[in-house]
Amino acid sequence: MSRNRITAGQKSVVCQETDLRGEISIDSGTVLHPQCRVIAENGPIYIGRNNIIEENAVIFNKNTTPLVIGDENVFEVACYVEGSRIGNSNTVEARARVLGSTILGNHCVVGAACSTDTNETIPDLTVIYGSMSKRRLQSQVLQSQAAVHARHLEYLREVLPKYNHLKKLEMA
Repeated sequence: MSRNRITAGQKSVVCQETDLRGEISIDSGTVLHPQCRVIAENGPIYIGRNNIIEENAVIFNKNTTPLVIGDENVFEVACYVEGSRIGNSNTVEARARVLGSTILGNHCVVGAACSTDTNETIPDLTVIYGSMSKRRLQSQVLQSQAAVHARHLEYLREVLPKYNHLKKLEMA
């Protein structure tokens, strides 16, 4: 895909130092830190509402089918995400890897430096943890997590524009 077509929703914050390539749609409220990379090489990437994509995170679509990312996810520092679908309210921690055409459910955690297999389906509420990327299921969704995520977004929307130049993108 050689043509860049990037749209951003209302209240989204996209720092100038981000690397955005290909057809990318960023929904309202999503925050992209400086130095993150979103690359739609062969197919488009659709990023939902209120996501946080931190420094040196890489979201990469090498497939011809769209990579669809749900709402209220956090992609922490230096994580790498391919996949074909990422659900809602997930956390991909620092240096974690979501590989191939993996489908990540809702409310999942891919722990620091953990990895998925190349093409697997991760059920809702799964936690991947430890040096062997073991799996377990959470017993419930922590409602306090949503409030922390909302405060984190609010803080980033206030602070990032003070210390970074923002990209001027076509509004979705």
